[in-house]
Amino acid sequence: MQAGESFDKIKKPIVVAFLTLLIWAYAYLSLEETVQRTGTLQIQCSRPDLLVTVVDRAEPIRLDLLLKGQASAVAEFKKRWHLPSGDPQKERLDFYYDPVDEGLASPGTYTVNVLEFLRESERLRLLGLTVESCSVETVEVRVEKLVEKSLIVQCRDTRGQPITHETIDPAQVRMNVLESYTGPAIVTLTDYQIAQARRTAQRVKPYVQFGARRIEAADHVSVSLPSAEQALKVRPFQPSRIGVLISPDLQGRFVVRLLNADELRTSTSFRATDAAMEAYDKQLYHVYIIVRDEDVNADPQEGVSRTVVYNFPPEFISKDEIQLNQDPRVARFTLVPLASAASGTGG
Repeated sequence: MQAGESFDKIKKPIVVAFLTLLIWAYAYLSLEETVQRTGTLQIQCSRPDLLVTVVDRAEPIRLDLLLKGQASAVAEFKKRWHLPSGDPQKERLDFYYDPVDEGLASPGTYTVNVLEFLRESERLRLLGLTVESCSVETVEVRVEKLVEKSLIVQCRDTRGQPITHETIDPAQVRMNVLESYTGPAIVTLTDYQIAQARRTAQRVKPYVQFGARRIEAADHVSVSLPSAEQALKVRPFQPSRIGVLISPDLQGRFVVRLLNADELRTSTSFRATDAAMEAYDKQLYHVYIIVRDEDVNADPQEGVSRTVVYNFPPEFISKDEIQLNQDPRVARFTLVPLASAASGTGG
């Protein structure tokens, strides 16, 4: 009897402790927490014959979200949210809306209830979270019908400037575009691709841009460009605008007196493409004279002689589309102390 009584005395505290733990666990699991995070919404369409655009908003659309869920679900979400960006388990709140899936396949403008869409999200349901509020409640989307057309392919660089091509094969492609569209299909070549296309054909996908939406052709085209030697023409040009690059230590102390300005502005021979020469003509300065700190020690009677720098547009240098066709000109100049220059001007 004494042993049984002892067991009963021990059993009661154990049962009480166990029930207490169950109550705490139930309370924790039933406790709901909220968490604020930023997500994005993008509009995508699964049908190639439809163009869907967002009205008066840039994409992706930023969403400031207030989420709610059980404490355990929120804790797990936060843990996955803070994983490194390269971790496949990292949680991101990037949502995609397809009007076709929502029954909006006919041309027209529609109001999308973003909050309702997010609250019905299967992904959030699996995370054990619901959306309490969203900074963007609705967005307007426009659905337009596309028709198949045959488009001429045009080659451009990354700055949108047309490039003279040797061959584009095929020269035309069939694409789904707006019925009102009459422009070309575009292939854009980087500077590296341009240099390569002068040696061997490059395969690129044509596209048409409608606002933020880019529609690509189904197949690639092959683009060949004329060699740099073929594309360059000999061109005489007068570099009329001369700039000076002077050390900050010399600024405000010396004036550069150019001794042969007329010679620098005489006609100079270049080899360049039409586009490169046009861009060079528009440069703020055509040539630069570089002035160094040690030039203050030069003999004032002899001055300094230094080869000028031709201010070719960098994008055309990288494509070998502009170069000097003669020896560069040499500037001759002296440095005059500012006080002396001012007194000389006054006299």
